Amino acid sequence: MTQSSAAVFRHPDPTRLIAFWRDDLAAYEMEVQDDAPGVLTAQAGPLCLRMQADADACRIEIACEDAAQLPDYRTWLSGRMAAFDAALPPLAWTGAETAGALPPSLAVGEVAGSAPFGASWWRMDVALSAEGYDRFAGDDHWHFRLLRASSRRRAPVWPRLDANGVIRWPEGDDRPSDRVFTVRDHDPKARTITFDIYRHPGGPTCDWAATRPLGQTVGIMGPGAKTGPEAAGGGGRLIVGGDETSAPAILRALSRLPEKTPVDVVLLAGASADINEVPEPRITWLLRENGATEATLLAALRARLVGADPGTRLWFAASQSGAREIKAVALEQAKLNKRDVHAVSFWL
Repeated sequence: MTQSSAAVFRHPDPTRLIAFWRDDLAAYEMEVQDDAPGVLTAQAGPLCLRMQADADACRIEIACEDAAQLPDYRTWLSGRMAAFDAALPPLAWTGAETAGALPPSLAVGEVAGSAPFGASWWRMDVALSAEGYDRFAGDDHWHFRLLRASSRRRAPVWPRLDANGVIRWPEGDDRPSDRVFTVRDHDPKARTITFDIYRHPGGPTCDWAATRPLGQTVGIMGPGAKTGPEAAGGGGRLIVGGDETSAPAILRALSRLPEKTPVDVVLLAGASADINEVPEPRITWLLRENGATEATLLAALRARLVGADPGTRLWFAASQSGAREIKAVALEQAKLNKRDVHAVSFWL
């Protein structure tokens, strides 16, 4: 059943507001439509937005199937409106939950396992309550935010809802560490979810995982959208590329693609130990221990894209600059359809 929430307010320049919304939502790769003068609709996965602005009133309406995600969407849109015009009063949303409550998308659990996985990752298990586990064990949504106290000497302080239905985060030393990961697997008997953390020098989350913090309380917030490679429409070829940061999403997606999907995957990883952990014959591995870099990855994808059939679909995730470069190749040189090109940054 679709759940919705709305906010109504006034703004002296509704034309500029509509233009801002149009450009801003397009930047998030949402499908934006001008339904009528002063009216926009947009959609991305399970989220539908309707925005209307005129001299009398401005209105934003959110609709999605999971009511627990509404506070997250409200918080995002309230933040974008504050960025548009800092003089706007806080948006008051309909259907707001009890002020001071934990966000319904937040599940509190504890670390049940942490061990090396290949040369490039730590594999971690987090045990959740029955209700929390059910939110993250499905196949519709893969990604989540891992929250933990900034120091093991501090008790975690979680975000809370305010009276307007918006998530307010703790400030200063109380603000939890917040990183996004992909659920790789789950165990219904133990009620655990499993995910992989990229190991890199100085990474605060991988350094924390290396201490094997068994029993430590963490927050699991989400889940987010199912962002990963999907088969091209009409049976066209699927080209996939990424590095250690996006490998968990790529590997989960590969395990769920139809067996005969024509897919060509190129992954940049650390060492041959990573290949041993992932016996997937559809992957071409580029290894840093052999001198491979992101430039090597981009060159391999460029060679695959040049001359690709029009129905080819691209999915790529690595650095911001790499995503920008390979997206330009796909659109400007390979002439792929924009809707078939997904190239995003997983890090800066």
